[in-house]
Amino acid sequence: MLIIGELINCARKSIRERTEKRDAAYIRDVALRQVEAGAHMLDVNGGIPRQEAESLEWLVNVVQDAVDVPLCLDSSDPGALKRALTLCRQPPMINSITEEPERIAALLPLVKESGLKVIALCISESGPATGAEARLATARRLVDLLAAEGVPLASIYVDPCAMPLSAGPEEVVAVLEVIPRIMAEYPGVHTSVGVSNVSFGLPARKLLNQVYLPLLMARGLDAVVVDPCDRQIMMNIIAAEALLGRDEFCMEYLRAFRQGKLEPMRA
Repeated sequence: MLIIGELINCARKSIRERTEKRDAAYIRDVALRQVEAGAHMLDVNGGIPRQEAESLEWLVNVVQDAVDVPLCLDSSDPGALKRALTLCRQPPMINSITEEPERIAALLPLVKESGLKVIALCISESGPATGAEARLATARRLVDLLAAEGVPLASIYVDPCAMPLSAGPEEVVAVLEVIPRIMAEYPGVHTSVGVSNVSFGLPARKLLNQVYLPLLMARGLDAVVVDPCDRQIMMNIIAAEALLGRDEFCMEYLRAFRQGKLEPMRA
């Protein structure tokens, strides 16, 4: 399971404010805590209106000075991505390309040129795909387009676009239904979900996130954008990997136990 830490995102008030103030110590601490908690990669989003390119550049430099993991560059601005790519010390991931014509036109050349991994988000010109069939159709078009342009299937991470449970459980179930269908139809393609989307607008958000992720994993999900500092969700990942046969001889589970990572935080 590829774990992408979600916390360095300027959509979060604390990150936006600290980025605007150029508070490097705060951002470094957030980056370090995520990696120490088990993140393999860090999402970096500098989406501040009228200063996205500068903010993304600054964040990339600050995060890389703090930790030694690849970055997931999260932006719809191709100019900002191009500038940030030149600063990356390890091959990053691009988050994300959609089926929206303007976004395809802007980002597809960059994805082709860079040869990087990319998250393909199931959003078309009319908006996010709804229902399992529409998600599958959008995923097919995106994967076929990227593959035709020479992007290896193993470099494509399809995100079926998780929606809030508060908007209706049928969309939550649709994501569960479509993940194995995408992965069966395109062997080698990965799937990724931003798990915290499911709990938006509801109380006890962490509980919903913690339960939803193992359900997704049981359907084949192999990458996730998540808060790795949520100790329970990380324990759930370790346990689910073992139970699903993805942890040979339970080696990672046993290692985590010896390291004290399977004990819940005490209040």
